Amino acid sequence: MMLRARVFGRVAGVAMVLLWVVQPAAADGLAQFEKAIKEAPPGALTYKSAKALGDDGFVLEDVVVKPPEAATGAKTQPIAIKRVTVEDFDFAAVEKDTPPNFAKVKIEGMVITPHRAAGIDLAKLTGIDEITADFQLDYRLDPERKTMTLKQFALDLNGLARLEFSMVLEGVSADSVDKPEKAMNDATLRSASLVFEDHSLLGKVVPAAAKMQDMKPAALVAMAKMMLGGLRDGQGPATLAVLDAIASFIEDYREPKGPLKLALDPPGKTSAAAVMDMKTPDEAFKALGLKVSYAGTRPQTPALKSPPDKPAKRD
Repeated sequence: MMLRARVFGRVAGVAMVLLWVVQPAAADGLAQFEKAIKEAPPGALTYKSAKALGDDGFVLEDVVVKPPEAATGAKTQPIAIKRVTVEDFDFAAVEKDTPPNFAKVKIEGMVITPHRAAGIDLAKLTGIDEITADFQLDYRLDPERKTMTLKQFALDLNGLARLEFSMVLEGVSADSVDKPEKAMNDATLRSASLVFEDHSLLGKVVPAAAKMQDMKPAALVAMAKMMLGGLRDGQGPATLAVLDAIASFIEDYREPKGPLKLALDPPGKTSAAAVMDMKTPDEAFKALGLKVSYAGTRPQTPALKSPPDKPAKRD
């Protein structure tokens, strides 16, 4: 879990640098980028070769990104990337100092090396010395219709796992993009899907997480299942089916029987704030139209509660 969070953090750092340096204004996409890179901190992003890709895009080869320093002051490590492709980007919006209404970006061959953090050697715990990742982002915001379409957010940890997410939100204005609280209240979900396909990541991360907590992997899995089991009481068949699929996927962490797929198709307008106020899983799942599928799903038996202490023997 910590390893996956760390990878997402490194990807976010790369994206931050790229979006920071991709600023306004010139003829084609490459010219706009090259003008902007002059304003970036020295060494923030370097590359061996580049070419334009239409008016609003460009391709960089053999890139090295130095993410911004963390708020804690911890040093960040440069990240090597084989290729960065920006197919489309809203330079006009950035010129007006507003969030971009659209972007289509692909990062290929990003090399991430697990390192020690807080005294924890992630490479030693997981056996993963180096991760090669590919990342894709494709979204578009329609300010007039107040609709945001995330066509694709994909992270492929080569040989380990792949995560792909898409969604359509309504009630999203340009000024709410960088205001999470406003978006949670105003935006409503039209549809969403998430697919997590594990190749070997869980088989490495679960034992590592168990070792960090001085537990056996089976005990960690049992704990996770017990937490899910606590949501079962009084719930309907649809909710129980969701919990069965998730628990079965967790049980199969050594060798999952296919991807875990989540689909959201709300019957009405549902905001994130409204979901957070709901009292039961049934209520939330119905409001979201949540369906979860996994080929290895098995009916789950709720975990037995600890037996009561035996009464003391009488003399």
